[in-house]
Amino acid sequence: MSELKTWRRQFASEIVGESVEIVEALDTIRRVANTDCSILITGETGSGKELFARAAHRASNRRAKPFIPVNCAALPETLIEAELFGHVKGAFTGAMTARAGRFLSAQGGTLFLDEIGDLPLSAQAKLLRVLEERVVCPVGADSDTAIDVRIVAATHRNLEQMVAEGTVRADLYFRLSVVPLHLPALRDRGDDFDIIVDLTLVRMCERSGRELMTLEPSARAAIRSYSWPGNVRELAHKIERAALLARGTQICEGDLSLPTSSSRVARLSTQPVALVVTAEGSGPIPKMEAPVLDDSTLDLRSALEAVERKLIDRALSKANGNRTEAAALLGLNRTTLVEKLRKYAA
Repeated sequence: MSELKTWRRQFASEIVGESVEIVEALDTIRRVANTDCSILITGETGSGKELFARAAHRASNRRAKPFIPVNCAALPETLIEAELFGHVKGAFTGAMTARAGRFLSAQGGTLFLDEIGDLPLSAQAKLLRVLEERVVCPVGADSDTAIDVRIVAATHRNLEQMVAEGTVRADLYFRLSVVPLHLPALRDRGDDFDIIVDLTLVRMCERSGRELMTLEPSARAAIRSYSWPGNVRELAHKIERAALLARGTQICEGDLSLPTSSSRVARLSTQPVALVVTAEGSGPIPKMEAPVLDDSTLDLRSALEAVERKLIDRALSKANGNRTEAAALLGLNRTTLVEKLRKYAA
């Protein structure tokens, strides 16, 4: 374990937490970092997938070469091939100059394919060929170019389920998941809440030259009782905002402005939603019957899920079924809301 601590200080100091799951994930990265095997990192949005990918790169023999992150969900479908593999001058309208593409930009280093589950099937087939043959052919080029790139992919989606549904190629999934690594949600990390909060405050106060701030007990309790759909990223942002707006050196519960506060709930309709067809053409949203909370509901996680279901119902009703607007009301990313709808409809 002392070996892991030394490695962590050198290559992964920004990854905070001591929960069993986080320590095991770090040890996995430590053991495979200095190899060329592909790594598939799964976990909810904001759980730290890119931090682990960067740690794998820094601890590898490729550390002197580039680490190139690519958000696959942000790539326009018509330009995916040119973005990933490059293009020659004049390959298509608007291609005034040649472009290397992300694979060649990462030559000798690591290519981080974030949100890999959002790639369309046509792009998956081309990506698989590149991974198998270790060559790319820029759009409009007459010949292939050899590549030497380590692949780390990540997604918040359930790729195994997507393989079963036919939206992800099985051969690509197996090629990417040589070393699978799942990161836990923040709500499942126990005392890591306090570690992350305290370190975030220390770093924020050091950067701004402010006196060290602390949290009132009620604020710390509120942090522990909230489900944190945005995980570590959301927690860090909330703490930093609260520290900036607090009137003294102590952060109170009100400074946190958590989405489940009365001011947030007041924006949502109190009427339950039955079946809504979205304005975005993404199909019907199944009715989600939330259990009623009473004195017998003592399990914290079940109680939080019940509240979460009711809030989602009300947000969808308020937004007339528009998932993007409902996600904004709830303070979530749209993809996070969609995943929660799938979970509760299962």
